[in-house]
Amino acid sequence: MRKRSGPALLQEKKPLKACPKCYGSGFVKPMFYQMPCDRCEASGVVCKETGDSLAMEDLVIQLRIRLTERNQELVEVRRKLADMRAENDGRGYGAGGSRYHGD
Repeated sequence: MRKRSGPALLQEKKPLKACPKCYGSGFVKPMFYQMPCDRCEASGVVCKETGDSLAMEDLVIQLRIRLTERNQELVEVRRKLADMRAENDGRGYGAGGSRYHGD
């Protein structure tokens, strides 16, 4: 293990899992109404290794890391879709790839 002083330069992605008490919803329904889950502090996720809830600062960072990853994946998928559309111009083609002449 390397010796370090101070905080980490990059935030690492921690493994998370759905809360076993509220099943990832963040709320429990004891009888007639919903209450925030006390195990995960209404976040719906807990640490996969320990099963404990994350501190709010850590939770915000972990969710931001995952949101950024999903946004990058979405950008890649949209770029691939645009490339596919550019390859298959499809101009003037109708159903089944046949040309429509207006007759």
